[in-house]
Amino acid sequence: MHNNKDQRDIPVNATRFWILGAGRFGQIAVERIIRHIPHATLIVVDQKSSTMDGKNITTIREDGIEWLNRTLDPNASVDTIIPAIPVHVAADWLKLNLKHLYHIHSLPIKDSWLTRLPHAMRGTAGQAFVSHADFICPDNCPEPENLCTHTGKPRPMDLFRLLARFDVDDLLPIVIRSHQLLSGVGGIYPAELLSALETVCNNSHRAMMIATACRCHGVVEFIRLEKKGGPPFHDEPCA
Repeated sequence: MHNNKDQRDIPVNATRFWILGAGRFGQIAVERIIRHIPHATLIVVDQKSSTMDGKNITTIREDGIEWLNRTLDPNASVDTIIPAIPVHVAADWLKLNLKHLYHIHSLPIKDSWLTRLPHAMRGTAGQAFVSHADFICPDNCPEPENLCTHTGKPRPMDLFRLLARFDVDDLLPIVIRSHQLLSGVGGIYPAELLSALETVCNNSHRAMMIATACRCHGVVEFIRLEKKGGPPFHDEPCA
């Protein structure tokens, strides 16, 4: 079962960043990366025109998920993707990749599932937000490994690891970690997105929980796939 339990460190000398969203959180990411990472190059994608400019900043006016779907491949010139739009980027990107072969159905979230997730709140159909915190965290939290920045108390198990152990009703958890890049700035690795797509394709017969999470916060989405033109096949590739 693929659930990204072996989380890697931030790539050494990461300098190439794609930022999806030019709103408040996208601007925070740009400001902090420019301040702390010399020679960083940034591509900022947003549906609206952006006033961001700079020597190493390229802005693109386009839907972030569609641009990501069109641009991301194993050879893409990017080290870290920073989601800064109000959607579940990993899940939406996966669904966009899959829709040519599958009908994608959101699963009703059972109460018994929610009770196994920390401080879970329902979102849109099939989606829930989860967190170890029952308070508002500071946006400059450095995500220390052992103690909570806000409370000073020991951290519970990393949320991305906890979600990877979600074992109920034969749901397959597929967890993409949001890695701490800088205080208040998290990103996902392109290789982990592509690996998640491969895992989904190889398990198309199973119901799934797609999750993105850091140590403390996350979003989960429950889906099942139905092969267009017939029932899903076991372990069928998407290509």
